[in-house]
Amino acid sequence: MNSQHRPLDFDHLAKLAQTKPQVLERYLRLKINQIINDSRPENKIQLRRLQFRIDAIRYRAKTPLAACIKISQMMHDELWCLKEVLNRSKDSANPADSANASVITDNRTRSVAKVIPLSRATKFKA
Repeated sequence: MNSQHRPLDFDHLAKLAQTKPQVLERYLRLKINQIINDSRPENKIQLRRLQFRIDAIRYRAKTPLAACIKISQMMHDELWCLKEVLNRSKDSANPADSANASVITDNRTRSVAKVIPLSRATKFKA
């Protein structure tokens, strides 16, 4: 990775966050763009899409902590999907074992479930 400037230490970044958040945001944008631009060409589009998703989560979150939690959940979901794909490719040699596996659509894991009817025994009284 080609870096034009020495990275800032944590204390300096924390001070910027408290005193000049706009400057910190510009610095982070610069570093993110440097990393994406220095990446391999076949990864750039995927990295830009990922950054777009992260930016959307940060924009919609009410607090920085809420954004952090949502981004963490997104990363866990992606790792879970990757695990499922890897397990499915491993189990493809034995199709009988993968008959009850989860179904992946739109990069989200969905489990197969049976819907059971609910009967109303008595009428609810408030």
